[in-house]
Amino acid sequence: MGSHLVESLVARAYDVRALVRKTSDTGHLETTGAELVYGDVTDYDSLSASVKGVDIIFHAASRVTPGWGEWKDFESTIVKGTENLLRASAEAGASRFLYVSSCSVLGVLACGDTPANECTPCAVELTPDTYYDYAKKEAEELALDYYRQGRLNVTIIRPGMIYGPRDRLLTDRVYRHMSSRIIAWPGEANPRCAPVFASDIAECAILAATSHKAVGQIYNVAPDQEVRFREFCFYMIKAQGGPRMHVTIPYQIAQAWCFLMEGWAKLRRAKQMPYLTRSGIRFLNEGMNLDGSKARKELGWEQKVSMEEGTRLYVQWRRSCREK
Repeated sequence: MGSHLVESLVARAYDVRALVRKTSDTGHLETTGAELVYGDVTDYDSLSASVKGVDIIFHAASRVTPGWGEWKDFESTIVKGTENLLRASAEAGASRFLYVSSCSVLGVLACGDTPANECTPCAVELTPDTYYDYAKKEAEELALDYYRQGRLNVTIIRPGMIYGPRDRLLTDRVYRHMSSRIIAWPGEANPRCAPVFASDIAECAILAATSHKAVGQIYNVAPDQEVRFREFCFYMIKAQGGPRMHVTIPYQIAQAWCFLMEGWAKLRRAKQMPYLTRSGIRFLNEGMNLDGSKARKELGWEQKVSMEEGTRLYVQWRRSCREK
């Protein structure tokens, strides 16, 4: 998300400063012409140089490992990290603060037959399976508190499924799974989902951060038509050159397999999230049903990259990386 946001801002002739960690892969960012400053949202003292003299802060940093990791890690990066950046931005006199949250804060209320909108309560509860979601909810509340106190002009966007080049989570896993000659589906479910190409989400973030009417508002970022997860996967298969053989395994067996994968990863003290987790399988069963009309009506945002084009661009990028 962050790299696409930098590209979109540079394309609009903004002077862009990107906050990166010393351990970050900055290869692509260095090609954009953005100024790179080193710091970490978990270290308040490292943030002053990044926000000094900046008008608009886009906060897209996060620990994105749903269903994997300890609460203290999510709390330090997402909750306390957001608090650090809010405080630094307010003290630096920034005019706007755009927080990139997630529609996962809505919890089970985003899984029903009625699309969840911005007035839908955040129903997520704190469990090991929802540490990421709950931390995002806590961070949202901190950001809104800064707005209510008059300390910052805050806007929040809640993307659905972010996909596109340089994504190491969702798109990577869909790509790898759809690359198999035989594709195993966990159960018969084909849930609703909300895939939006990363550059389209970046455009929404910029519109929200530069609109006066967006101050203090929350916007879902989702397609204007219902999308089913297997439809998204089939576009990925088409972009790869398909066809594939498809088999279905019982959902309970898929859950048990993920449990074993998680256990094995913990025994090995693996730093990387397993390829599949119970949280991921749960999403494939429950999905996400979102109403993104508010962003279209109030901001004039529109989805420019279709799933067919977006998956084609991802496969093209993935293959170009393999050839290097």
